[in-house]
Amino acid sequence: MNYTALDIASFFIKKGVTPLKLQKLLYYTQVWYFVKTKKYLMQESFQAWIYGPVVYDVWNSFRFIRRSDNIPQHKAKEVDLTSIQDHLTEVWNTYGHLKGSTLVDLTHNELPWKVSRKGLLTNQPSNNFIIIDKSTLKDFYLTQDGRVPKVQLGDSSSLGNFSN
Repeated sequence: MNYTALDIASFFIKKGVTPLKLQKLLYYTQVWYFVKTKKYLMQESFQAWIYGPVVYDVWNSFRFIRRSDNIPQHKAKEVDLTSIQDHLTEVWNTYGHLKGSTLVDLTHNELPWKVSRKGLLTNQPSNNFIIIDKSTLKDFYLTQDGRVPKVQLGDSSSLGNFSN
């Protein structure tokens, strides 16, 4: 079944997320679903904006909420996500503890982002689409038991210094 990004956003909104963090969680939901199944979970594509991957329709729905404020839970749609609940929970357990700014830094250090932003200045706006396919996700590996690996930040000196 194909879902919209706004359908899937509801899962994360109920957990308590900012618009910035939501966009990155949606991105990782799509990335890891593709790694597992070689299929896209969401219909929409991600654009390579300055602060990371963005689904325009989701941005447009929450654009009046500051990127550092949580989206009110009543904005979540009632949608049946039972068939992908385990995947969404796995993504949440992997990335949900991280701040939106940390997720920005993570995405900026990965191949899909680098390919989509090639030739652009760091602060240059872009509507380029992020390509999610076998070639851009070649560095994404599931654990031996087929799960999304836990994020190990360890030495964060390699990350940028995004700030809200």
